[in-house]
Amino acid sequence: MKTRASLTVTLTHMNADHQDYPDIGAASPDHYGAALWLATGGRSRHAHRGRVTALLAAEKQGKISFDGLMTATRGNRVVASIWCLIQPGKIGSVWGPGILSEESDSTADLLVRKAIQFGKQHGCHLLQSLVGQENPTAGKLLVRSGFQSITLLSHLEALTEDVHAEPPRGDLQFQRCDDFQSEAFRSLIAQTYDNSLDCPELDGLRDVEDVLDGYYATSGLSTDHWYTLEHGSETIGVVITAHHVEPQQLELIYFGLTPRFRRMGLGSEMIRFVLELAQSMGCRSTITGADQRNTPAMALYREFGFQQAEAKELYLLPLRLSNAAVA
Repeated sequence: MKTRASLTVTLTHMNADHQDYPDIGAASPDHYGAALWLATGGRSRHAHRGRVTALLAAEKQGKISFDGLMTATRGNRVVASIWCLIQPGKIGSVWGPGILSEESDSTADLLVRKAIQFGKQHGCHLLQSLVGQENPTAGKLLVRSGFQSITLLSHLEALTEDVHAEPPRGDLQFQRCDDFQSEAFRSLIAQTYDNSLDCPELDGLRDVEDVLDGYYATSGLSTDHWYTLEHGSETIGVVITAHHVEPQQLELIYFGLTPRFRRMGLGSEMIRFVLELAQSMGCRSTITGADQRNTPAMALYREFGFQQAEAKELYLLPLRLSNAAVA
């Protein structure tokens, strides 16, 4: 049985304009739809009806939790909302805040503080938010409470029917990952993160075990499509993908090389392997994400026919001091 944190706080102080603050608290089931619509950036009920309906269905099936869905209400009307979704790997994904145009930014401040409190209570080491054009004011509101804008992340897609990549070199072997929790695999991941150009601000904010737990969750609790790259007797890289049966996509979650084997054209061979894998599995497309500042990676993806489907700005708020871990 799910339990809901007792977060409801009624604020009755008056602001400078002598306007009462709204009631801030965990969203009631009656308000789930309106809260999700605002938090996910809905500008019209028609445009976001499908997204909200899918989220409501996922919650009923136990796939996601609304424990971190919070609202600001006036009477029975939702005037602002935010959603902190706790994910494997001690990370919280924040949606919103979404706020009605007539509502003060101070209302959003109260909600963001509640989301931060919720993340801390659930052991998160990091909060992140991806803000797109559907909710352009969310970034400004998050920054008011300590989040930092990091970079633009591109969501990229390559349609299988449009890609005609050659197979990877024959002297490279891609071996299935037997144990992602082994010391050897954790060490390999840590080496590939050394001097990474993808979101270096994440360095030291999360333990490698937490990173792998997040990858594992994204992969549907399966390592069927995780690989190490072998060259001769050496393990020199890793490729982590996930097969999403609907809508028939292969997601490239992460790939990387140990420092000594970079700038040798091996990144291209790894992309060739991924695209060949997608084709063999009958996937409609291959998707991935990249930090737009990582110009070598962006150029590599373009070379293989990846196109930008959308871009979102990444905001981060660390909830613990950095250490010697990897991103």
